[in-house]
Amino acid sequence: MTVKEIVRQLEEARKAYYNEGTPLMSDAAFDELEELLKSLDPENSYFSTVGIENNETGGKIVHSIPMLSMGKAKKAADVHKWMDRLALPEDLVYCLQPKIDGLSATCRYREGKLVYTATRGDGKTGQDVSHIARYMADIPDSISFTKGDVEIRGELYLPKNTEYDTKGKPLRNNCVGLINRKEDRDDLKHVRFVCYQIASEESQIVPSKESDKIALLDREGFHTVEFHRVNYGDVESIYERYLEEDRDRWLYETDGLILTIDDNSLHEEIDSRWVVDHHHHYAIALKPPAAGKETNLKGVEWQISRQGNLIPVAQFEAIELGGAKLERASLHNAQFVRDLMLAPGDRLIIERANDVIPYVRANLSNESRTRESHIDILIPKRCPVCDSPVEDRGVHIHCTNKSCPERQIQSILYWVRQSDMEQIAEGTIRQLYKEKKVSSIHDLYTLTEEDFEGLEGFGEKKIANFVSQAAAKKHMTALELIGKLGIPLVQQKALKKLGIASLQDFRDFKDDTYIIGQNIIAWREDRENEEFLEELLKVIEIEKEASGDKGEICMTGKGPMGRKELVALAAEKGYTVGSSVTKTTVLLVCDDPEGTSSKLVKARKNGITLMSYEDFLEM
Repeated sequence: MTVKEIVRQLEEARKAYYNEGTPLMSDAAFDELEELLKSLDPENSYFSTVGIENNETGGKIVHSIPMLSMGKAKKAADVHKWMDRLALPEDLVYCLQPKIDGLSATCRYREGKLVYTATRGDGKTGQDVSHIARYMADIPDSISFTKGDVEIRGELYLPKNTEYDTKGKPLRNNCVGLINRKEDRDDLKHVRFVCYQIASEESQIVPSKESDKIALLDREGFHTVEFHRVNYGDVESIYERYLEEDRDRWLYETDGLILTIDDNSLHEEIDSRWVVDHHHHYAIALKPPAAGKETNLKGVEWQISRQGNLIPVAQFEAIELGGAKLERASLHNAQFVRDLMLAPGDRLIIERANDVIPYVRANLSNESRTRESHIDILIPKRCPVCDSPVEDRGVHIHCTNKSCPERQIQSILYWVRQSDMEQIAEGTIRQLYKEKKVSSIHDLYTLTEEDFEGLEGFGEKKIANFVSQAAAKKHMTALELIGKLGIPLVQQKALKKLGIASLQDFRDFKDDTYIIGQNIIAWREDRENEEFLEELLKVIEIEKEASGDKGEICMTGKGPMGRKELVALAAEKGYTVGSSVTKTTVLLVCDDPEGTSSKLVKARKNGITLMSYEDFLEM
């Protein structure tokens, strides 16, 4: 498997897990694939991100303090290796807490009032989901313990004893669905927000220990995680108790434990020893082994992706596993079905990796079969939607009909999500396609209110929302347009690195040195893709790109306005904003250039220009 194919599979798996709540592979398989990529290409840009951007709900929120992931340990011995690598005293105190499997989110308060609620997204930019707050008791409108700028971070989740009808699907899938729901939002009352951290760049308003943050939130009436202060020798016994008692006792689903050095003053020094890509080095997640049960395979359902790949989903006799009723699990691709030599009635072992994601661990009925003698009775020869022939393409089987209805629908849905059209639901697109009102992305922008006349379920408000949403989203920059074309690995940041700043640059690009460039060239060589782009340009209005990238700046101390507004202003000036002072920082904006905070000291040491917020805003 090539590096390009590995990255593509990892990106697709990330998107399905974070945005859609429908995992394409097990956590174990995902981890193995990441390890393989790390061994082949340790500097790959994939490792610089966490999660993935979500474009399905509200606008984007830039996290002034990134929401990064955790390094992973598979057993207690790995945690001790991590502790030894830190070379800190053995009596050092760590804060231990559950790693809740939900949707990571943050609530920002300013002057004691709730400003917004946002998902983690890719760690740097999340999605504005402020609409959920008015339905949920766990997100108060105000806080009393500080008037400064502060974020309360935690997880959105559905408890194991929820009264919400999950229809047998995993709790996390249901939670993601409720957060992204466009209508009937009253069901959000079933979603809980459990807090585990306070984040702020104003150090005087945040406790100096991780455990004290949780304790403060608990005293303030927030729904908090259970935590413990532990030492080096406590890890194994606490991990055993977690496996035997705690993970079943807790009402939130978990996928392990998190250990963080309790003393916050040590965090920056520890991170300075290594590269901080998608996780910090002062914390680690200890993951649990998968739990599993046996059941019988009933059949395989094949779903069609926008690229035309047929994705297999196992359907089996219902089992209870980890508090959830399971009847389905992804089989990832056709090659996986072939490797398991599946047939109806086979006895399967179903596991939930890290107590969350269901997947097929093994087929107990294929021991006497050989690959040569086994007939692919579950591999379709024709597309289940359009009945066109299918062909092998790598690990997938592929529908050869580019006009396959499901491929067209999935392409439209992909565009809708990428374009933040939160008022346009999947059911609406499917109905409009069925009624022959929409057959391409182009049609989204040409529908008028008269086109909806006589359609069942479309009232005046729904029609107006659709038309106005499409009209509002037809303006974009050339880079935004190119980034939505679905070319593998091609995003705005990558385009800028390749020197592509306009549609003409995109059309003239010929550098095949890197995989991203090869993908662009291959996409352009397909005549149908060029025709697709030309059709889009008939309805899309291209706006002028913002000023060029002037480099990365850092902000510290209290500014004259909220951090979100300051970051937006910096972007308008052509800057990107980082969370810490690094070798690439070109400017440190602060409330007092004569101050002595660690960031200012580090900036002076590295010859970085210091500037007050007042002077920065007057630039």
